[in-house]
Order: sequence, then C-alpha cells, then structure tokens
Amino acid sequence: MSQHGHLDVPVVLPADAPREDWTFVRTFGLGGSDVAAACGLNPWQTPYQLWLEKTRRIEPDFDDAATERMYWGQVLEPVLLREWDERHPEYILTGGEGIYADREHEWMLGNVDGLAWHPSGELAGIVEAKTGGYRAVAQWAEDEVPIHYICQIQWYMRILDAPRTFVVALLDTNTYLERVIERDDDLIGDLVDGASEFWGYVQRDEAPPPDASETTRMALSRWPSVPDEVIELDPLWDKHIARRHELTEQLKAIEGERTGIDNELRAAMGSAEEAHRDGQKVASNKAPAKPTRSVDYESFAAEQPDLYAQYVTERPARRRLTYTTARRDQE
Repeated sequence: MSQHGHLDVPVVLPADAPREDWTFVRTFGLGGSDVAAACGLNPWQTPYQLWLEKTRRIEPDFDDAATERMYWGQVLEPVLLREWDERHPEYILTGGEGIYADREHEWMLGNVDGLAWHPSGELAGIVEAKTGGYRAVAQWAEDEVPIHYICQIQWYMRILDAPRTFVVALLDTNTYLERVIERDDDLIGDLVDGASEFWGYVQRDEAPPPDASETTRMALSRWPSVPDEVIELDPLWDKHIARRHELTEQLKAIEGERTGIDNELRAAMGSAEEAHRDGQKVASNKAPAKPTRSVDYESFAAEQPDLYAQYVTERPARRRLTYTTARRDQE
C-alpha cells in the first residue's frame, strides 16, 4: 500500500546520503544494474566478473570512455526527467527516496530515477532515464529496449511493487524516445531465481563456474596475487592441461597455414594496395596513415616528470597466465 509521494518499501540509504555511502551499500546486495550480469544476460559483464567485484577481490574497472558516458548520463538524467514530466501532465513526478530493499530479500536493492503518480495518489509506475551514443540507436529500434535495461526495470518493479515503467531515452544527442514496459511476473520470477543462485555464491564466498569469455579473462587478470603463494592442483587437471597443450599445437598448425595463405597473397599483390576478385575487393595491403611510434617511458618520466604525470596514465599490470612446457611423467 502506498500513499502519494511515498512507498511502503524499506529504504536502506536515503537519497541525500554521501556518494561514498552509496558505493559501500551496493557491495552488500544486487542492484538493478547488477541483475542482468548476475543472470548471465549482460553483454558487457559476466557473472564471474560481478562475483569478483561483489566479493571485493577486484574493484570495478571503468576506462576513460565508460567514465565519460556515466558522467554525462548523470548530467542528462534530470534533463530527461524534466522533459518527460512536461510531456505527461497527467502524472505527478517525484524522485525516489534512496536505495530501496526488497521486503523478502534484503540483498535485492533498487535505486530508481523517478516515480510517476496518479493525481489520486496511486503509483502509476517507475520512470527511468537512459542515454546512449549513435551505436545504441539500433538496440532501441522498433520499440525495443536493450535486455540489460529490461532486467533492471523488472527488478525495480518487483522491489517497489510497481505496475509498469516509463522509459525515456536520449540517443546520439538528438534522438528522444519513450517506451512503456509493463510488469512481467514470469520474467521477474526468473530473475529472482537466477540472482538468488548468484548471490548464494557471494554469501558462501564460493566462485561460480568461470566462462570462456574475454571479459572474464580480463577480470581474472586483475585479481591481485599473493607473492610466493602456491596451490596444488587436483589430479583431474592433468587431463585439462594435456588438452590445452593439444589445442595449442592445433592452433599453431592452423595459424601457420593461414600465414602461408597470407604470404602467398602478399606475393601475388606485389606493390598493389588492393586485390579484387570479379570486380569486388577481397583484401588490401596498405601502410597505416600514422607512423609507428615508440616512447622511452622511463627516460620520459626521469627527464620530464610533470609532463609524464600529465600525459601518461599508469594502471596496475594485469596478471598473465603462462604454462610450463615440460612436466614430469605421471606414473
């Protein structure tokens, strides 16, 4: 039961709390931006990467482009909400009260952008503002909404017991669009089941099965090592390591065959920059427009420390997995 401007839902952190408190609270549960990854439905984050972050083995890693996107998303959020409010006088728009927690599962967290109310005081729905670049336009075509946003929206509707979500988005700086997503209890049930299974791994401090994605590989490479720590592998690993060596040899053979074909084509092209077949270009062999550059970073840092600090960003080196080429014979 709700009254106008207020929901009968637990608030674990008020909206005006310091930003560092928000970051801290989110480590103790799954928010709307986590649920797709927890269920294996986020194209940019895997369950294993999320587990590493939630168990605080690694920190979230945002490159400069991602940080810039998040910054402008936050700047434009009130602009989009104001525009939606002006276009929908039939509703009363308010902000959320902070980070909400599910009544049944306190680790289920949600922070909505806005809430739309009927004049009678009944909750009409959640309002979510999204931004994206030109590449995102296709993902929103034909009334579509990206799957990770769908997961986030349904997660919020579960926590707040909302009937629908109004989505307002600005794509490629000038494409304004709106979507209305109705509550889907079947999907919500699947998300809660998948997220509960994932959160169990976090609570037990037990790693979920790793996948074969590059995203997970990069996340694992950021897991800090303990100097001189050694583990003894189970004998079952003999089969996996032997298979890995076998695959490596197969890849070498395939790469060698491909390089041979490439070199034959280079020789056939000679000084030509393009190769055509039946009038269609099939390959090009050109030098890059920009020359190859190299920098002696150590000398640069020693001789021009101020410039080095201004123009060079240092990140901790990632761990690199290597295999020994020889092992003792197994009896």
